[in-house]
Amino acid sequence: MLLSFKKQDTEFPDISLQCARVLMRPPTLADWPEWAKVRAANQDHIQPFEPQWPSEPFTQDLFKRRLARQSREWELEHANAFLIFKRDDGQLIGGMNINNICRGAAQYASLGYWIDQDHEGQGYMAESLTLTLRYCFETLGLHRVNASCLAHNMRSRNVLVKAGFQEEGRAEKYLQINGQWQDHILFGLPIEHWEDDEIS
Repeated sequence: MLLSFKKQDTEFPDISLQCARVLMRPPTLADWPEWAKVRAANQDHIQPFEPQWPSEPFTQDLFKRRLARQSREWELEHANAFLIFKRDDGQLIGGMNINNICRGAAQYASLGYWIDQDHEGQGYMAESLTLTLRYCFETLGLHRVNASCLAHNMRSRNVLVKAGFQEEGRAEKYLQINGQWQDHILFGLPIEHWEDDEIS
């Protein structure tokens, strides 16, 4: 599948991933007000699981710079950034990043994601992960997808295991999260072990 880039506030491919309840697409500048609102409402919930936030994390200028970086990463095929929306009302509920896309002999990428606290435990992230894995294996042609989570992040751990990821070990001081280098549990899913979940 070839991805076509369309002109908007920045360059992103004209693509969406969707099922009955979820729609995922690249961000646009028009998403900034809702993105800022949702991220601000979830700051205490998600900041402990992400790299340290800037001092003013919700400004339009920061969002524009974020879009510019993500656009470059799309064009260079280094990473793909998606926002996650509910299809019934268009509400923004999360984000999914396919990071560190590696070609050559490796053919893998790493996932990062977040979801609005009010929509946890309702299957939205599981469905988003199913769409993402389908895209990674069928569209990007990757052989393997990696993910990691903090040891105490049981929700993230459970959603990865449910999607077919296997726990592969513990990495000491793996990522700098919220200003501190922290240990992570590593997960992997090669295409040989992937079973595409049936979601409508």
